[in-house]
Amino acid sequence: MTADAIPTPPDQPDRAAPTGGRQSRPRVLPDDASSPTIARPILERAARVIRTLGHPLRLRLLERLEAGEVNVTDLVRASGATQALVSQHLGILRAEGVVGTRRDGGRIFYRITEPKVHRILDCIRDCDMPELASPWLAGDVLDLPGDD
Repeated sequence: MTADAIPTPPDQPDRAAPTGGRQSRPRVLPDDASSPTIARPILERAARVIRTLGHPLRLRLLERLEAGEVNVTDLVRASGATQALVSQHLGILRAEGVVGTRRDGGRIFYRITEPKVHRILDCIRDCDMPELASPWLAGDVLDLPGDD
């Protein structure tokens, strides 16, 4: 372990030990650990992104939109939620610039407009490792329609 790595407290398991074939990396702090490493505007933007994406239905809609443009009717069918609820959550995503729309006659098609959403969804998928996760992350907190 380097001098900059944070040692594991004696009452906590060693997270650097291999578990399930993966090894977590120790956190490394800058020389002056009291100074922030992420600028405040970036932290504020990250918090805004997390709030925007912070609902299971919005994440489910984005996961469906990863394949490309989808109209509202198909999103309702895929999510199992009501049209009003899907529209409400799409409105939040649209207001924050995460998704965009295209009208074709009477139908509205949605698409992901923020490319980093794909990386965020990949990160969420990578967190689906119950053997490495803390209890709150490993548990089934919310069952969504269509999770059969």
